[in-house]
Amino acid sequence: MKAKSTVELEAQRSVLVRQLRQAGPLLEGSIALVARKCGSPNCPCAQGVVTHQAMILCKKVRGRSVATYVPKALWDQVREWNAEHKKIKRVLKDLSAIGEQLIRNHVGEQRQAQRVRKSLKVVGPQDR
Repeated sequence: MKAKSTVELEAQRSVLVRQLRQAGPLLEGSIALVARKCGSPNCPCAQGVVTHQAMILCKKVRGRSVATYVPKALWDQVREWNAEHKKIKRVLKDLSAIGEQLIRNHVGEQRQAQRVRKSLKVVGPQDR
């Protein structure tokens, strides 16, 4: 793959920064749908026939897994917030990769400039 120029990378970086500015609400974690019993003694799930679904949001807090129950009314909203978090994580990863490439380009440009300077002959009065 051909390395991109510094100008191309900076343009790409500004597009990604614009995406960060437009980010909406976000929510870190993994969403899981789990089977559960509702607790009603008259429901068939009390006899083990039918199970209901519940959504939980799982994430690590100080190295331990923590689960948060999500009410059914918020399922769609939580999915959107979680998708936004994943999108922002990708944008940050891409920004980091661009930063690394800009460093590599800078080093390459500096080395190229040194080679050019060494190849140029300085003409003084004695050489004329």
